[in-house]
Amino acid sequence: MPRFARGLTLIELMITIIIASILLSIGIPSFNHLIQRNRLTTYANEMVTTVNLARSEAIKRGTPIIISSTGGTNWSQGWDLNIVSTDELLRTAPALDGDSTFTGSVTSVTFNSRGFTTLGALASWNLCNADVETGRRITIAITGRISVTELSPCP
Repeated sequence: MPRFARGLTLIELMITIIIASILLSIGIPSFNHLIQRNRLTTYANEMVTTVNLARSEAIKRGTPIIISSTGGTNWSQGWDLNIVSTDELLRTAPALDGDSTFTGSVTSVTFNSRGFTTLGALASWNLCNADVETGRRITIAITGRISVTELSPCP
């Protein structure tokens, strides 16, 4: 029998597996939380992109452009971007995945040829997820300027 044997014993391997499983059980829940927060950011960015596209297309084409929810004030089911005069579809956003909710104060937002909304007041949406304590509030001013702020706690 050699004096200095190389390799792992069964006990060393079992201890390594136990330590790895403990570390993974601590790390996986926080990783899921990170994924949910990143999804909220992605959804907020999708809405910002749609609003900016609608505003710039309204100015470029000189005709009103409308963003309308496919589910009333529940924007979680997606939204469409259309040219008002021809009803041509420019963009569609799919429904949100998972436990995310996206509710708004309006069912649609129309931009005129100058890039202003025709609402006469602020339009706002709350973007939340059941697994994340802070959400996002998206607001569009009458001038068409969009802003995203953190919403804590989510309603």
